[in-house]
Amino acid sequence: MAVRVRRGLRGAAAVAVVVVAGGLPGQTRLSSGTAGVTAFVGVSVVPMDRETVLPDQTVIVEGDRIVAVGPTGSIGLPAGAVRIDAAGRYLMPGLVDMHVHIREHELFAYVANGITSVRNMWGYTALPEIMRQIESGAVVGPTIYSASPGLDGPPGYWPQTQVIDDPARADALVAAQVAAGWLFIKVYQNLSLGVYDAIMTAARARGIRVVGHVPTDVPVEHALEAGQVSLEHLHGYDLALTRRNRGPFDPVTWTDLDASKLPDLAERTRLAGAWNCPTLAIWEIFTRGMAPADRQLVLSNRRLVVGALHAATRRILAGTDSGIDQTAAGTSIHDELADLVASGLSPYEALWGATSGAAQFLERTGEIGSITPGRRADLLLLDRNPLEDAAAAHNPRGVMWHGLWRVDPGMTRVVISPCSAGAPADCRRRHTRTVVH
Repeated sequence: MAVRVRRGLRGAAAVAVVVVAGGLPGQTRLSSGTAGVTAFVGVSVVPMDRETVLPDQTVIVEGDRIVAVGPTGSIGLPAGAVRIDAAGRYLMPGLVDMHVHIREHELFAYVANGITSVRNMWGYTALPEIMRQIESGAVVGPTIYSASPGLDGPPGYWPQTQVIDDPARADALVAAQVAAGWLFIKVYQNLSLGVYDAIMTAARARGIRVVGHVPTDVPVEHALEAGQVSLEHLHGYDLALTRRNRGPFDPVTWTDLDASKLPDLAERTRLAGAWNCPTLAIWEIFTRGMAPADRQLVLSNRRLVVGALHAATRRILAGTDSGIDQTAAGTSIHDELADLVASGLSPYEALWGATSGAAQFLERTGEIGSITPGRRADLLLLDRNPLEDAAAAHNPRGVMWHGLWRVDPGMTRVVISPCSAGAPADCRRRHTRTVVH
């Protein structure tokens, strides 16, 4: 099937997007700094703020915003709009990978695979400038919502770790992260219980949420009661459930669980209002080399816990832990979605954790996560209905990023220049192209 792209202008020229093959990875050059007007016509809209498909819709994008959504024929197309004839296809919001470690050379891969926003889980000093370049359009990359550098006990494993072993330092350290502009405080594995509590107290006082690992010395029940809003990798649940404790980083810990404790933990999670980002797909990598039977126990037990947490809370986020040389940036979100479905989530529920649910957690529901007027125009055009199969979001037919439309998610094609004022009368016909991916 083909996507037909039409341009027909009678006024000032709209802005074409020229994606330059070659050059530095992750970079693009725009023929102008702004997006134009685009109309998706005849498309089935998957809004993702509810589980439904709206057939035969027209979606109008002006600049970087969705401005209208309605039945085809009920909405007039603005003069000069780029028309995307998308009958038989599905339009959904761009994906959000809710656990990444951003590296500049991988920015391109996220957007090319339909990830238009990310939650970065370890801030660093060079990141704000990368974020500014993305927002300005100088670099193609996902919109970044970032946690602070990790706060951890000694010795500190990762670059720019904020090492702390004295509870008296917690308030000043949290204040520094707030002043730096990070959206969350990231806690890590080696914090003592006393320091963890001091960080939580300081964060509450300063109005910033805490995310990250549940430290080894902090029971998960305590972390939930303390108000940690996002728990990563199922850390904490492992040590609470295991009958074979080898520590939080040894997969063997997951081979033997006391499942009778799971309902209580799931209920505690629900009452706390906490979210979980289990990062299932990376454990497919961590468990390579284990005996097949043990490996299967690890993977099935992790899915069991995710299923129970989902049933109790409906607060599961999709994240990959990409950026640490394990899972691949961009593509691994689709492995994660498949693992969430294998854990008992429906395709909608899995995708919700990478769209509308992610926006809810990030407190950006007015910005991303759904196809609604006023939202940022981060969109995926798909060949199949993702509510029937989450894998339909893999290899999107096209990606719209901040209102800039790319027919080829590999981003190697040139979107043709629009007709300009004073162009010949047959300009519209001559500027119709059929592009097949």
